[in-house]
Amino acid sequence: MIKECLKNYLDNYFECYKNYMGTYPVVPYDEYEKSSLWYGEVDDEDYIQWMFKEKSIETKFSELENELELILPDSVKEFYNSYYFLQLQGFYNGESVHFNAISDNIDILQELRKCLFEINAKKYLDMGVYSSMDLALCMEVDTGAVVCVDYDCDNVEVVADSLEQLLNELTPMR
Repeated sequence: MIKECLKNYLDNYFECYKNYMGTYPVVPYDEYEKSSLWYGEVDDEDYIQWMFKEKSIETKFSELENELELILPDSVKEFYNSYYFLQLQGFYNGESVHFNAISDNIDILQELRKCLFEINAKKYLDMGVYSSMDLALCMEVDTGAVVCVDYDCDNVEVVADSLEQLLNELTPMR
């Protein structure tokens, strides 16, 4: 279900971007991080267009789960096994949402190791940025709820009951 939600959003995001900007979405070009997602040539401002791509190799999470003694929600596993993308952003309930890139040139398990943390005995997976206040967009590992976290005061607030809900209600930036 997450894969379909993500695909629908990516299609919608690309259509809105193309209608507004006349191109595919763009990201800063980095000659040291080659990507098969890049599309076209680098522009005058050192940006390059990109296109999402379905993942062909499934990431196995069991080693990471055993190592960290946790079980990741199925929605997270499906999210990280669906598509590669360099930028995923939009609006949810009037707040901006920016997901961390899932690039074809990174080790997803290594990245997830860096993104897992604990607050008040609960485990979270940092997935991006939420709101103009740059709060962390995270998933609570035990429940699968999507939350925003203010690291400065260890405050956690539920944003969506599930990743599926957030993706279904995410609207592209215009």
